Amino acid sequence: EDMTSQAQLQECPEEQAGCLSKLFFCWVQPLMKKGAKKLLNKESSVYHLPQDLNTELLSNKLTSNGQTTSTVLRSLHQSFGWKYYSLGFLKLGSDLLAFAGPVLLNQLVKFVESNDPIAYGCYFAAGLFASSFVGSLFSTHFDYQVNKVALRMKTSLITSIYNKTMISKPVSLSRYTTGEITNFMSTDVNRIVNFCPSFHQFWSLPIQVGITLVLLYMQVGIVFLAGLGLTLIMILFNRYLAKKMGEYNRDMMKHKDDRVKLMTEILLGIRVVKFNAWEELLSGRINQIRSKEMKSLKGLKYFDAGCVYLWATTPVLITLLTFSIYSVTGHQLTAAKVFTVVALINMLIFPLNAFPWVINGLMEAWTSLERLEDFLSLPDQHLDHYFNIQSSQNTVYYFLHGWFYCKTPRSELVHNPNTQHCINLPQGELVGVMGSVGAGKSSLLSAISGGMERVDGSIYVGCYDDGMAVVTQEPWLQHATIRENILWGSKHDSAFYEQVIQCCALKEDFAVLPNGDLTEVGENGVTLSGGQKARISLARAVYQRKRLYLLDDPLSAVDQHVAAQLFHECIHGVLGGTTRILCTHHTKYLKHADHIIVMEEGEIVKHGTPSQILDFDKIEDQTYSSKGNNDEPMFCKAETNSEATESGVKQKSLITNEEKAVGTVALHVYKSYWLAIGGCLAFTILLFVVLMQASKVISDWWLSQWVGSVPTNGTHGNHHENSNFFISPLALRLLPPAFLFYNHENKFEHVSPDNEPTPANHDVMWYLMIYGIIAGSNSIFTLIRAFSFAYGGLRAAKVMHHNLLTAIMKAPISFFDTTPLGRIINRFSSDLYTIDDSLPFMLNIFLAQLASVIGTIIITCYGLPYFALLLLPLAVCYYYTQYYYRLTSRELKRLSSISLSPIYAHFTESLLGVSTIRAFQQVKSFRSYNIDLVDRNQRCNYSTLCAQKWLGIRLQMMGVVMVTGVALTAVIEHRFQFIAPGLVGLALSYALSVTGGLSGVITSFTETEKHMVAVERQAYYINNVPQVTSTQERDIGTSSNPQWPQEGAIEFNQVSLRYRPNLPLALENVEFKIAPGEKIGIVGRTGSGKSSLFLVLFGIVPTTGGAVYIDKVNIKKIPFRKLRSEMAIIPQDPFLFSGSLRDNLNPTNLTIDDEKLWWALKSCGLRKIGEQMGGLGSEVGERGQRLSSGQRQLLCLARALLRNVKVVCLDEATANIDQESDQMIQETIVKHFARCTVITIAHRIDSVMRSDRVIVMDNGHVIEIDDPRNLLKQPMSVFAELANQSGTRTETM
Repeated sequence: EDMTSQAQLQECPEEQAGCLSKLFFCWVQPLMKKGAKKLLNKESSVYHLPQDLNTELLSNKLTSNGQTTSTVLRSLHQSFGWKYYSLGFLKLGSDLLAFAGPVLLNQLVKFVESNDPIAYGCYFAAGLFASSFVGSLFSTHFDYQVNKVALRMKTSLITSIYNKTMISKPVSLSRYTTGEITNFMSTDVNRIVNFCPSFHQFWSLPIQVGITLVLLYMQVGIVFLAGLGLTLIMILFNRYLAKKMGEYNRDMMKHKDDRVKLMTEILLGIRVVKFNAWEELLSGRINQIRSKEMKSLKGLKYFDAGCVYLWATTPVLITLLTFSIYSVTGHQLTAAKVFTVVALINMLIFPLNAFPWVINGLMEAWTSLERLEDFLSLPDQHLDHYFNIQSSQNTVYYFLHGWFYCKTPRSELVHNPNTQHCINLPQGELVGVMGSVGAGKSSLLSAISGGMERVDGSIYVGCYDDGMAVVTQEPWLQHATIRENILWGSKHDSAFYEQVIQCCALKEDFAVLPNGDLTEVGENGVTLSGGQKARISLARAVYQRKRLYLLDDPLSAVDQHVAAQLFHECIHGVLGGTTRILCTHHTKYLKHADHIIVMEEGEIVKHGTPSQILDFDKIEDQTYSSKGNNDEPMFCKAETNSEATESGVKQKSLITNEEKAVGTVALHVYKSYWLAIGGCLAFTILLFVVLMQASKVISDWWLSQWVGSVPTNGTHGNHHENSNFFISPLALRLLPPAFLFYNHENKFEHVSPDNEPTPANHDVMWYLMIYGIIAGSNSIFTLIRAFSFAYGGLRAAKVMHHNLLTAIMKAPISFFDTTPLGRIINRFSSDLYTIDDSLPFMLNIFLAQLASVIGTIIITCYGLPYFALLLLPLAVCYYYTQYYYRLTSRELKRLSSISLSPIYAHFTESLLGVSTIRAFQQVKSFRSYNIDLVDRNQRCNYSTLCAQKWLGIRLQMMGVVMVTGVALTAVIEHRFQFIAPGLVGLALSYALSVTGGLSGVITSFTETEKHMVAVERQAYYINNVPQVTSTQERDIGTSSNPQWPQEGAIEFNQVSLRYRPNLPLALENVEFKIAPGEKIGIVGRTGSGKSSLFLVLFGIVPTTGGAVYIDKVNIKKIPFRKLRSEMAIIPQDPFLFSGSLRDNLNPTNLTIDDEKLWWALKSCGLRKIGEQMGGLGSEVGERGQRLSSGQRQLLCLARALLRNVKVVCLDEATANIDQESDQMIQETIVKHFARCTVITIAHRIDSVMRSDRVIVMDNGHVIEIDDPRNLLKQPMSVFAELANQSGTRTETM
């Protein structure tokens, strides 16, 4: 049965449903049943999309309609306009039938006051049933179809944004940050599609206002101009408010972009943040941006509150102004005229309320359209134009005096790879590229792969249409298993796969990893060492079997003997026969090259054969032997017909599934939002909501007393004593204008100022004065409620963000290893936007409608007690219907949120690796995967829409039953002359209002509960993310010595480390002592535990056993912030934040003059680069994109030079720089850190030769520790073996 149900849900039953099933959404019933059984627990549980919502077809919709040459708005019009505009007929039919209901109500009341045959009453009741029934169908299906168009637009826009990032010119794309593009997909797209349901209000609202003003003139003559003038003033003022709100909205979006951008950078560099104890510093920066965002949001919300107040009080102001002028000019007020004018003015409430919202939505949508227009109009990259010349068939790469540049937000870097030379590289050559840091080596490879802008010259790559393999200096890996990263969508050829992992030196790593090559890689490879990431990236390139390989120094991230294996077995072995362009600082390997290019300051200064370029006397001789080494091209070994063989090993996923609560939104979620607002403030808001509605009820009651005091003008049958017909203002809003002119002679007549009824013998001004006092009180309560609610929403938004940011910044590094970046960003973007804006808006509506319904029921039951008998069973039906619906809607909302996170995660991942994706010609597969993710999310959104309409049509039908039941009751009671006509009118008018009110309460409560899911997700992170805190609340380790550490002595005492319970020990009983000021080098094979020593030393991960002491103080007794701030580290993966050179050199804003900053840059060989960029104030770009990888490493070193610390740790800090720069850096370290304890992890043996002692690590153990001279004298030592493999001479010491 479950399998059958699942199969039914797999297809969309709407397309096979019958007419009646479609009319009443009966085809949604299986989905509702599944939700009631709590079986909606994954995306595959919901319906597939119908054909008109097919994601793949819609993904090309905008482009196929000329989006590249026209505006986004025009493209949307061409793609979806006809269907969208035609829905106006449904809207028109719905509006006309809505007027038919009150018209028939008028006739029914006339029937009750007359002695007409009972058949007339039945006809009116039947007409009332038919009009409300058909109108309900029109209204529900209009909303359904409009929202389907909105879903189609959303799919097209999201996929268009993703597609543009994949195909636009890289230089143009660099104008936008990851955070900005993420906001395009989340906030801007939502604003555009959310405006869809409001567009049709433009032609209906002005008509309503016009008719109402004409009827006001018919009542009070020229005096209506006073009300008209005030209305025009209010419209102009509302326009001003809408304009100001649009300005605040644009500012808020800008600050939101900045905040999400910085948050993304923080999460990408979270290890650097943790190592440097920058959590408070960067939290402060985030909070500064958030404060600016909140300032704009505050202006937006307070102007919004002002709008709400003015819209609510405008009818009252117009009423008082009109009546005052009418009385002063000598006219007599009568109750009939008062109620008629009040009714007409109240009819202005809806258009005056709705129109500013429509304008505000238009302003927001227009702002987002402009933002998307700028992005989607970026020029596309056409490789056939970029590679603009043809060459011989055997030529892979041909280059002629080309100018290339990479544009950054504030400046332009021009690379001139060749001004005088013409280079022609035949297929199958090994080409070496040499040059110092920042010489332009990486830029040359980027130019070849199409990652830059060709300004002049010519370039041709013979295999560009098939793609080229790129291995970047900073390896980019996907969140998947190692095997999936290597295969990268290709078929699994077991023989060739084994050959690839052998030549890339991955076999030993697979042997120690918990699940071998099925081990899951964390986001961007954060759970792997730098060497492992580099070799997996190389293995991925090799497995793709390309003809051209662009290798950007893949040997720098691994130790020497592994580098030798990679070069001889892989680059010069398996890849033999392909064209390989290798950038490297290891000149000893370039003697094997066929051609060498020398770069300097962005130019090719010379090129030729190794004998022409290299000085062989200075290159170390090195021998390498491997049984599997040969130069046979890889294509001869590939077996393309092999089937994939999957391991049967089951692994525990590294990345946990996103949490999803089940069932009702828990009470503690509402409590957390209540506390975020503040208990007293929340109670005050609820109090004034009650007072506002109470004053409204009292005003209706007072008007009933007023009407009851007016004597009737004549008799009418036997009912003259009860003919004082009472109509509440709330009901009058629903009545047609014609009904307002019904008199007691059962005919409609025009009432003008010259044709007035005889004034009543009662004090009209007295009642008007009391009504004014009550209305004034209502206005004050409304004002307080509007602004207190705005303040409460702002306070909750501020508190929730602060608590979330604090929880994330205090989370351990293991949390970020197992949590995708997109999942966290989702909390800080769409979820936070919901809490900022959508939730307060919907909660405000819910509370207002709930209070209105309660007040309406009270006053209705007061006027007609028998109404409760009809209301009670319908209320029970309402309760069970909404309960049944909420069981499904909650799960669908959660599924929508959960299915949204992978879109952000994949999008961020794609942006980071866009150059690699393009080079490999993998754009098509990534676009397909994005379409698949969007399809999953849209299935959840579509199912949510279907469930909403399932509820809506049932609520409408219950309303039809209620109105029809009251009408039939009136007809039957009239037959027995049991009820007065006034009470019939009261019952019927309030039956309409109660029905709409209950429907509004259920809908708004359901929407509020959906938005509370955002609070639920925030609260989960705030309360459940593990927090890293020191074992001691106060500093007991250094309280007696504030100057700690004074010497920098370090001791590891039997230290063991296990990253997670299911993993083997990364360190086991590690024990050594480091004297103050001693220089220590740490070497060992990739994955031997070198970097784990730093993680323990800085307290990043808790130890399994043992202790670490600095100056005889156990680091567990020292607060983490103090511990990490007293040490400096230059990480293996250099990381910079967006901002200026000055900000990155001095991120903690210490008092350091510019002269010292320039000294630090000069000491690291960066002064010239800094001057070329424009000085210390020049921007480095997002994640330091304006600098090469080596330059970013040097900038991190310069930052460390400026810190006054006793312990300095270098984790492969010179891996990406040339040997000459390395020597200069080593001299700088020796000179500047002479009195500091320096611990250096290095793959280059030369980098640790000046150390006092060397620690050799292997498989988490210290196997050797001694003076490097002594170790070199021992031929059997591991260190001597490593030195021999690297070609290091003893004389170099």
